[in-house]
Amino acid sequence: MVPGNYVSLICAWHVSYSSENIEKILSPKQIAVWNYLQKVDEAAPAEISKHAKVARPTVNQVLDKLFRLKKIERLGLGRTTRYRKI
Repeated sequence: MVPGNYVSLICAWHVSYSSENIEKILSPKQIAVWNYLQKVDEAAPAEISKHAKVARPTVNQVLDKLFRLKKIERLGLGRTTRYRKI
């Protein structure tokens, strides 16, 4: 069981963290991926990797992070998965 104060602290941290300017919490490679996603309607990970000049495993990690931050949405599943900015 999690103490009530701990839950309040986590909730307050999440709210302040997610409301920060996205560029302040991303690394330069992550920003390259984010900037590319802002320029296109939607993109596949391979396309993002090619145009942002970021390695594919890094792109996957960045996409997962941006998805958790609710900055992008996934379209499709498996090999046909594409992403777009919310």
